[in-house]
Amino acid sequence: MATTKGPTASKSKTTGGEVSLNLNNLKTALQAAVAELERLTQESGKADTAGKAAPSGAAEGAADQIQIWDDDPFLEAVAGADPVLADPIKADVPHNDQPLLQTQIVDQQSDSGIFDPSTPEFRYWNAASALARGINFWGPLLPEGTVFSTVQHPMRVQLDEGVDFNAFYARDSGLNFFHGVVDKVDPHVTVFSGESPDVVCHELGHAILDAVKPELFDAMSIEVGAFHEAFGDISSTLSALQLPSLRQFVLDQTGGKLNTNSRLSQLARQLGWAIRVQINSTEVDNDCLRNTSNNFFYQVPAGLPPMAPATQLSSEVHSFSRVFSGAFLDVLAGMFHIGPAGGSGDDSGKLDAASKDAGKLLIAGVRLATVVPRFYSQVAAGMIQADQTLSGGRYTNVLSSSFVQRGILSPTAAVSLVRDLRTHGGQAFSVTRAANGRLQFEGDNEGYKKTASDAPALPLRPITTRFGVTLHVHLPAEPYRFAVTAAALAGESEDSPSPEEGARSYVEDLIQLDHISHEGATDVIPAELTSPGEASPSDKTHRLVKQDGKTVLKRHHFTCGFPGCKHGR
Repeated sequence: MATTKGPTASKSKTTGGEVSLNLNNLKTALQAAVAELERLTQESGKADTAGKAAPSGAAEGAADQIQIWDDDPFLEAVAGADPVLADPIKADVPHNDQPLLQTQIVDQQSDSGIFDPSTPEFRYWNAASALARGINFWGPLLPEGTVFSTVQHPMRVQLDEGVDFNAFYARDSGLNFFHGVVDKVDPHVTVFSGESPDVVCHELGHAILDAVKPELFDAMSIEVGAFHEAFGDISSTLSALQLPSLRQFVLDQTGGKLNTNSRLSQLARQLGWAIRVQINSTEVDNDCLRNTSNNFFYQVPAGLPPMAPATQLSSEVHSFSRVFSGAFLDVLAGMFHIGPAGGSGDDSGKLDAASKDAGKLLIAGVRLATVVPRFYSQVAAGMIQADQTLSGGRYTNVLSSSFVQRGILSPTAAVSLVRDLRTHGGQAFSVTRAANGRLQFEGDNEGYKKTASDAPALPLRPITTRFGVTLHVHLPAEPYRFAVTAAALAGESEDSPSPEEGARSYVEDLIQLDHISHEGATDVIPAELTSPGEASPSDKTHRLVKQDGKTVLKRHHFTCGFPGCKHGR
């Protein structure tokens, strides 16, 4: 039942003195009032664009403020201890300032107000606020003309599509969230994935990256898939830092050392707790879904197992994403320590500026990187190139050292890249600084302005797995822009695999983890390699389709969690 906070009525005066209200009658009256309000709202047929203020047709008296979570419903969640609930904060009614990046929550909109966190109204406005915050952060950092790659515009957002401890982004349906019941605790707890701003901004991150570089969507590559997940987690981190209350909390908690374990590094504490308690205690970190404050060092993903406990690295994309997201947290910490150019003011202001500088370099790195098997090192090199070109190398040492310490760049590759860039005044590799201060590419075809249907296509080629399954896939086979590579454990440069080898390794992982839907081609993958029973909505990230007589493997969606644990079953 929806309730608004305010003075609590406890007594009513009559001519005969004060008489206690009958609480049952009061509850019945309130329920009837809410039901009537919902009926009137449905009849009004109001449409909503998430992140915008209530439309002109909203009922009079709508509040100027709402109540939201900073980043997650849980302030702290550690295995073996009762979770600590966060306190909601007041916020202005959200407004999405980016006309080409609008969203529409399809759940019924209520008038804005201060709602209790247990209500659908709270979840609606909390999600609308998170979406607007994330879009307003990313929008100014994107190339002009960037639009979502989804079929529908505004991008559709469904806050509760059924039972699953997960959420996902898909081009045909936008952002999709679910709920699950944790019945292994008393009382039972219902967890809504769309109630966590961390999860909302993670899925939004997939949509942002798909808008900037849509050719990544179908690329059959472990590192490309893992980078998409890392970008989602980074989106959660940077979007949360747009809240002054969260910035100050993190600064106090970490003493300014941002890459230590903190509320900032812990993604989706409540959803992580739910999966840990209800499904599998080893599937996620012991304090959240994923923690970017980690010590994972780059390894060749093809040599890793397709699944492992959260304490270990595997080639599963959510697991392997932590190498890059951990490096990015190190980068952010170093950029905050240096401080923005011409920066002044308190630490909260410095951290706000550092988050925007880091986001700008990440977007530039994505645009510069070509789609190849060693995608991590190309993005890292692109960020270093962008820093040299746009700011004269202010953050170059932070970037290069952070990526070297994670093995994403080999030491020799990093030194060679930086020295080459400095020799050319930061304008090597056919990239210069345009008059408007943004990166300019020689022969730029403005691919980021294209939609998913006309984006540059990766080559479609057949591959045969070790299991005897032959599929046509989109290979990560663009020319390398940067002559860099990752580091091997011995400290030497790691040779890059061929696009065919990279794709084959990824497809074999998908088959072993049973993440491919066979509906479009039931005769291709042996039935013995499929799991019995009904899959949860998030499990099947890829689909087989028949195209010009070929069986083609296509991605359907990106999820927020570890799909290996079969959420929701």
